[in-house]
Amino acid sequence: MYRYDTTVDPPAAYVSVLITNPDTKTSASLPAKIDSGAAMSVLPQTTIVELALEPMGDILASGYDRRVVLLPTYDVTFEVEGHIFQDVEVTVSPRKDVLLGRDILNHFILTLDGKNLSFDLRDP
Repeated sequence: MYRYDTTVDPPAAYVSVLITNPDTKTSASLPAKIDSGAAMSVLPQTTIVELALEPMGDILASGYDRRVVLLPTYDVTFEVEGHIFQDVEVTVSPRKDVLLGRDILNHFILTLDGKNLSFDLRDP
């Protein structure tokens, strides 16, 4: 079991992830906010620059504000809880942490216990 991050309001489930540029093998370890409502994972703009990721395409995306925008996509390798996911298509946002979406979460059993501010993320 993991504990929610209580330094954010409201508290949220975070897990550490390793993002790797598949071409250069440069990596960055970042906190990732678990978001079961997000179809795909999102990286911070600073990580795109730090890892020198090259755009692979574009996607029409909308967020909580329902505004549709055209965003670049990038291919990365994700490592989450010891599990490696190659060729993951992600997009970018001006945020400080990774948004971990269903493209990764659907490979796990995720149990959120908001009442006790804990969660479990495990491979079946």
